[in-house]
Amino acid sequence: MKHPLALSGFLLLAVLGSPLCAQTLNWGSPIGTLITDSNGDGVDDTFIFELGAFALDFTPDEDNVGDWALNWKMFDTATYNPAFGYLTSTVHVVGDVSGGVTSSNPAADPGNFSGLVAYLWIRNSDQPVEGSEWLVVRADNWTFPVTAGDCCDTSVIEWSISDLDTGDTPLWGRQGGVSGPGVYTPGTTGTPGMQTFTFVPEPSSALMAGLAAIAAVMRRRRNDR
Repeated sequence: MKHPLALSGFLLLAVLGSPLCAQTLNWGSPIGTLITDSNGDGVDDTFIFELGAFALDFTPDEDNVGDWALNWKMFDTATYNPAFGYLTSTVHVVGDVSGGVTSSNPAADPGNFSGLVAYLWIRNSDQPVEGSEWLVVRADNWTFPVTAGDCCDTSVIEWSISDLDTGDTPLWGRQGGVSGPGVYTPGTTGTPGMQTFTFVPEPSSALMAGLAAIAAVMRRRRNDR
């Protein structure tokens, strides 16, 4: 028979190690939300639709796009229905006694999401190269709770693309009439809804060699004068 003090300690550890509380997070978009790529064509199920955050000490911008995927923390994924034009998912924001906030999605990245700014990242590739299509947006109210449920409050969190307004400039791509970095095919600027943008193609090695040869000829001509 276990000693009463040992048994009490075991029960205390079990309680302290268990989740403190959780909140339901519903996120997605209304029916009829048009999402197109940089050519103005509708996206399909080859794209990834993720809700997440960037590492606490990382500030994503146009100059460090090559590091975005390395610093991205996926919290949940959604499915997109192109026929009816909406994406949707439900996940639980889980808190524990240590003050950490994690995701109930078993595929989510580990670590604490407490207080991190949340983003929606739609993409067909993690690599910032020609052919990759990205859209990264957030609304002002998209911030993960500091403590899930605020210890007692289990109200449902609702985040929707409809939360985005004209002041929410995308990190990459376009939301409505507001554009962020990236390139797209001219003539698609009037497309409503959301649009992924792609990347400027890298100059080919043949082109670079040709430019170097032209520069060498120009230098030689200047030296011969």
